[in-house]
Amino acid sequence: MIDPRPVLLLATALALGGCDLTSKSGASEGTSGSAFSGTGSAGTADRAAASTALTNAELSRLIGLKIGAALNDDDRRLAYEAQIKALESGSPGAPMPWRNPASGRFGNIVPGPAYDRKGAQCRGYSHSVHINGQLEIARGTACRSTDGVWSAVG
Repeated sequence: MIDPRPVLLLATALALGGCDLTSKSGASEGTSGSAFSGTGSAGTADRAAASTALTNAELSRLIGLKIGAALNDDDRRLAYEAQIKALESGSPGAPMPWRNPASGRFGNIVPGPAYDRKGAQCRGYSHSVHINGQLEIARGTACRSTDGVWSAVG
């Protein structure tokens, strides 16, 4: 029997969106998603694939499918790590950079001030990404749940 977890993770990743996206031209698209977690018990390869899928899905919720789809796995990992670091401990208005020298892609996350929303810590942010010389910008709000997971809201 085929293990359905990787298929479910991929389907969930594709179904989840992020925040409003604004390219240099000013066009915008909006999508939203919800948080999920957990991969169950699996072999090492399954856990690595699930971890990558979760990171991809989580980043897509924060920056949107359009930008996320243009990044490779290393780009997404670096962007996600910087996004979480900016949300966790970044100073409001101070850019948190990330760069992948292998792909040439890079970006900055600029977090807003933290505030309380129905008992959850939330922050607005702007995540700019340079992809093949073109600037893409995602703006949104993320809130940290009681289990510590940051999720895009609104």
